[in-house]
Amino acid sequence: MTLGRDLPALIDQAIVVDELDIAAGIVGRFRLVCAYQPIFSRCSNFLRPTGLSGVAVPYEQGAPATADAFAAACAPDGGFAVALGLALQIRNYGNIGVAGLDLHVTCSPDHVSCLPPLLDSPSTAGWQDVVLGPEKLVCEIAGSEADLADEVLDELRWKGVRMGGIFGGAQPLAPAVDADVIRLHGDWFRKICAEPTARLLGSMVSVWHSRGLKVLVDGIDTAGQLRIALDAGADHFQGDFLACMAPAGSVFDERPVPIAALLDTGGKVVSLRG
Repeated sequence: MTLGRDLPALIDQAIVVDELDIAAGIVGRFRLVCAYQPIFSRCSNFLRPTGLSGVAVPYEQGAPATADAFAAACAPDGGFAVALGLALQIRNYGNIGVAGLDLHVTCSPDHVSCLPPLLDSPSTAGWQDVVLGPEKLVCEIAGSEADLADEVLDELRWKGVRMGGIFGGAQPLAPAVDADVIRLHGDWFRKICAEPTARLLGSMVSVWHSRGLKVLVDGIDTAGQLRIALDAGADHFQGDFLACMAPAGSVFDERPVPIAALLDTGGKVVSLRG
């Protein structure tokens, strides 16, 4: 995608802000809204929130639209829709009400180039209001390394953005990405948990740790899956068992929770309340 340095101005024109200062985006007949899911890290015998995973969800006439319908409608200018979604995730970061959390966003290789102009435009990205510097941003690359532009990745790293890769699922990990964080795809992780090979997960995590990478386990839906991720030595944890995805503006409970209580009771770690 090559929308150029005029991208922030185009995004400004597509953003609407409500009375609570929550931004949404207009793309044709669709309205893009943001949602976030907390990411947790182990701190001694507790899990505490240390990050957010953002997503932009399309709505049509007040109801969630299917990804296929949205993609088909945006096909002539799909790159702009992706860039707008990223800008909304960054801009609405402050509406979660907790400072200092990392923000994880996902980009395909051919859309990574939209991030540098967003980061260069504080008013569009919302840096001034939400106090989210590029050093708190983690850009996870989903797709083939063949389409990656080295100069774009170099620019993002120069700005302080950390890079992430995704392992498992439909897309293989892109080896060209010099990742700081590896996300284990939720579908892949849950499948592994149901097989005897789950015991090998710790060895995989150890290999990534030996290369200086942090490991984020996604898709944790049960206490048993959380225990497997903990026993494997993962660094970060995400899934509906811990906290569900919730729209921007929800109240975020940031209190750490004892791991033993979570495993014993099967209760959720935090609540996100609208």
